[in-house]
Amino acid sequence: MVREFSKPAGMKACVKIDLRKAYDTVNRDFPSHLMLAMGFDERWVARVRECICSPTFSVLIQGTPHGYFSSNRGLRQGDPLSPYLFTLVMEYFTCMMDTSVHSKRIVPLFRLVSPVVSHLIYANDLLVLLQPSMRGMRALSDIMEEFGRLSGLRLNREKSRVYFSSRCTQQEERAFALWLDRGELPVKYLGVPLTVNYAREQDCHSLVDFAQRRVEGWQAAGLSFGGRIELVRSVIAGITMFWFQSIQIPTATICKVEAICADFIWRGGMHAISWDQLCQPREEGGVGLRPLHTVRKAACVKVACRFIKGGRSGQNRWRTDT
Repeated sequence: MVREFSKPAGMKACVKIDLRKAYDTVNRDFPSHLMLAMGFDERWVARVRECICSPTFSVLIQGTPHGYFSSNRGLRQGDPLSPYLFTLVMEYFTCMMDTSVHSKRIVPLFRLVSPVVSHLIYANDLLVLLQPSMRGMRALSDIMEEFGRLSGLRLNREKSRVYFSSRCTQQEERAFALWLDRGELPVKYLGVPLTVNYAREQDCHSLVDFAQRRVEGWQAAGLSFGGRIELVRSVIAGITMFWFQSIQIPTATICKVEAICADFIWRGGMHAISWDQLCQPREEGGVGLRPLHTVRKAACVKVACRFIKGGRSGQNRWRTDT
């Protein structure tokens, strides 16, 4: 969707929203009212409220705790219950967005395929995609203000940005309607660069930096040969697979990551066997690593199969009989 920002037709906008101290500022009364409105049993809601409102705090004065007091905001990070409650809170934001789309106050980006996407949410990472009319910008600003007033999750204007397509006019005025600064693409969302063009080598520097940091840490320095193999297989290959399923990574970036992995396995010394040999099955003299070039092809085939088979509800189905 962001790649279509370079097309000459239509005006498009992408708003990357950052919530200020997301878990720490949730109004604890809001999840309770929300669960009751969604039909949860009152006894269940009371038990959940008891779990999130039970902690008390004290202040250390010269090493001795004094006094205990409770709080009325925030969800404890690390609590298994907190992610579910935070998801319920963000569901209310989705309802507000869907209501505005249905009333045509906000117009999502036009797509030839369904479903129509007005926003994406992963935990507290929000991405809103809309046609940047002044009415739509003001409606989104009202939604964020109302959502913040009810839930306690306020917009962090210092870290939030709005991105416009190349053909969008009056960008300053439209950004001012949201009280946000304009940003320039590419930008990272969930660790992956969003760009109007296909990803280039300079857009994927963060992947190379991640691999380099993982192999240079003090914890990795004491690993055995088998431990280094497992770190490459689980950590570096895992994050690379996440990128493969999102964007097409350039060949030069793949070569750099593979070189970092090979040097790490042999501790920067002479390589006893080549990287291609390491990626062979164990019965053929390798260690069972998967070559990243092959993994990239497999990810592309997986995405193609998802398009051919259709989406979650049978939508976006291609005709394979023509």
